[in-house]
Amino acid sequence: MNRSKANVRATYDRIAESYAAAREKPWDSVLDFIADLPAGGLVLDVGCGHGRHARSLALTGHRVVGVDLSRRLLSIGRKATASSRELGTISWIGADATALPFPEASFDAALCIAVLHHLSSRDDRILALSEMRRVLRPDAEAQISVWSVDDPYLEKALGGRPKKPDVEIPWRLSDGTTVPRPYHLFREGELERLIIESGLRGERFFRGGGNWFALARAVG
Repeated sequence: MNRSKANVRATYDRIAESYAAAREKPWDSVLDFIADLPAGGLVLDVGCGHGRHARSLALTGHRVVGVDLSRRLLSIGRKATASSRELGTISWIGADATALPFPEASFDAALCIAVLHHLSSRDDRILALSEMRRVLRPDAEAQISVWSVDDPYLEKALGGRPKKPDVEIPWRLSDGTTVPRPYHLFREGELERLIIESGLRGERFFRGGGNWFALARAVG
């Protein structure tokens, strides 16, 4: 199983068009988080993809910077929003979650939705969270989500319950071919431990739609 960053980027570049078409609706848990943010803040969307949550941020009056490894997903997001006054202000940046190209204490809040489970090692997951903490202003909030190993959907996708946390889940293209997507599936308590090691302060953890969610805060 090739779970390198280059392979993840190549995978999402390959499936970008069909993925973006199938992933338009923002998650309710993310919308709830966005609704509670003070208006007008500068918000970082780590692993923004084509921008389904970045758009929700911009439409509620936030200034948004989205970063992602997949240049094709970024291009789809940029083209789809360029003609909109509200959405045209989103900044789309090709960057690695483990090496964010921003100064310390730059952002008022952050999203990291369905990103950590693509990283190939525990060290990289901690580094991505540490980088998010570094670029957040003191007391700024972040919402983080990862895929749970207990999601019932996985039995259908994998033909049975996953026997190990590192798996490949197929994405079917319109021509019938499948593209394997590498994932690290999270066990209960695993995300909490990563957040502690990253230096973020975990404030709330909950399940939603087969995912583990965390609300965390950058401590000054």
